[in-house]
Amino acid sequence: MEISGLLNKRTGIIISGSVILILLLFLLLRGPVLRIYVAHKTKEAEARYSLVVSYDKLKMSGLAGIKITGLRIWPSNGDTLFSADYIRMEMNPLKLLFLTPDLRRLDADNIKINFVKIDSLSNFDFLFKTGNKPVSASRGSQTVVGRFNYARNTNNLLSLVLGALPANANISRLNIGYRNEPYSLSIDVPELKVQDDAFNTVITSVDDGLITVLSAEGILDDSERKITARLFARDGAKVSVPFLDFKWGAEVQFDTLAFELSASSRKSDKITLTGKAMAKGISVFHERISPVNVILEKGEFDYKINIGRNYLELDSSSTAIINNFSFSPYLRTEKNMEWKIVASVNKNDFEADELFSSLPKGLFYNLEGIRTEGRLNYHFYLNLDFSRIDSLKLESSLVPEKFRIISSGKTDLRKMNSDFEYSACENGYPVRSFIVGPVNSNFRTLDRISPYLQMAVLQSEDGGFFYHDGFLMESLREALAEDIKERKFRRGGSTISMQLVKNVFLSRNKTLARKFEEVMIVWLIETNRLSSKERMFEVYMNIIEWGPMVYGANEAARFYFDKDVKDININEAIFLASIIPSPKRSLNSFTADFQLKPGMEGYYKLLAQRLRIKGLISEQEEAGIKPEVKLAGEAKRQIQSREK
Repeated sequence: MEISGLLNKRTGIIISGSVILILLLFLLLRGPVLRIYVAHKTKEAEARYSLVVSYDKLKMSGLAGIKITGLRIWPSNGDTLFSADYIRMEMNPLKLLFLTPDLRRLDADNIKINFVKIDSLSNFDFLFKTGNKPVSASRGSQTVVGRFNYARNTNNLLSLVLGALPANANISRLNIGYRNEPYSLSIDVPELKVQDDAFNTVITSVDDGLITVLSAEGILDDSERKITARLFARDGAKVSVPFLDFKWGAEVQFDTLAFELSASSRKSDKITLTGKAMAKGISVFHERISPVNVILEKGEFDYKINIGRNYLELDSSSTAIINNFSFSPYLRTEKNMEWKIVASVNKNDFEADELFSSLPKGLFYNLEGIRTEGRLNYHFYLNLDFSRIDSLKLESSLVPEKFRIISSGKTDLRKMNSDFEYSACENGYPVRSFIVGPVNSNFRTLDRISPYLQMAVLQSEDGGFFYHDGFLMESLREALAEDIKERKFRRGGSTISMQLVKNVFLSRNKTLARKFEEVMIVWLIETNRLSSKERMFEVYMNIIEWGPMVYGANEAARFYFDKDVKDININEAIFLASIIPSPKRSLNSFTADFQLKPGMEGYYKLLAQRLRIKGLISEQEEAGIKPEVKLAGEAKRQIQSREK
């Protein structure tokens, strides 16, 4: 027993002595070891990204502190990207012993981060350089591995953000700049203090001469994996978001932005983000969104986002609030060999005025101020697999219950029921105005328009016009699938109702606002029967463009055939229907000797078949229909002038 006790005592002494020796060696050699470690990492960065890293002094400060002065980083062929006069980092001594840095405190002075772009070259191109790890895929299992691991990448990004600032820090004179002549952006932070994970600071941005001052405050809690932040103007004015106007021609302003984010730990390649985002006084302008500023008084978003190895999912328990209207969206995007997107929104039995009183100003100009009563039920579903685009599923329905319009907004949606002035526009500007009604000598009621022309237009543009409620979801689905395959906007899937609303009520600016408002106005007119189908079709036939500065069916009959529209024959009717999608190119359908080009034959056969099915013509008449018309009037004279 005595021998055993002596051995245990001796072992304890040896272990204790070894630990003390290691600590002494660490204290004595930590400076050289640090410099060797930093030199190794610097060489790696220089070799991988063609960077140059230099500093005046690098040394240990205290037991586990690191002090750097005169630090500079720049690409070998570019301007300085990062510089700092002074940086002191206080590390966790135990983790530093094993070369796994854990930052406890940061003090820094005069940090400058400058992004410079000259022509196509920049000093930050290396940031977009991909790593050396390959991306492999298995077609049989439809899986993707490598860097496309969204849970891992999200976890790494969160760790980077949460670890960027320690629990305590004091950073003075921080400047972030971007220069791409003649544009320049400068963001100044005179002092950033972090105490027990909480930070607050004042930020001044100079965006191409526009000065904005705002306050920022929040918490970066690494241990709880939680981020909160709030941005707001100090002087009560709106905050302008920099860079967006220069890069995308967009202007975004706000009164207050705030968000909270909590992240779960990553388990089995899954991470969950929960939190809330809030915005007040948002103003957005972009010419592709709306010709005027879009105003959102308030918006909130309570979210739960599940992120896996190859997918991102917005849980259906999430709630979005736009002004006074709330809904719960679901969205899942999954990446195998191709993307797959599933989205849905279901909101049942809600007050109609919740929706209409919450429409953002600037998106629905004609409906601003509208008041409604009754209840609504909305359903939306999208399922898009990019490996099988034709299998796309699209559903959308807004079902009313005892719904009615109490008062119109800025525009009376019943204006088509009587005579009104119509303005034709080109490139967003009015080029001609005329009255739609009997006072106009070219106006024709339906009973004075050739039935051949009426049916040809219906079968060409919207065969179900008199039977649907303004929309044909299958046509919209097919158009969306084709646009996705072509990667450009080719088909719109518009019904006659949608074309009519676009022409009568909306500007010709191709914006998101116009499309949103078009859909809403069509729904209001069709659901409430504000105008009869017959009157809508009559207005349509009297205002649509049928050639260069040619509007309405009777003008078209005079322009091409020098006759009244009631006398149009079946061949002429099919031709007139064919040019509605591209009226300005109508004369290109003719040869120099005034004959229709051979390419029209297929269209004539298709329309003739549809007219026969509708009972308008017999099989014998169908067989005799050919792309042959006798051109006359102004159209013939213009072709003659073109050929001279």
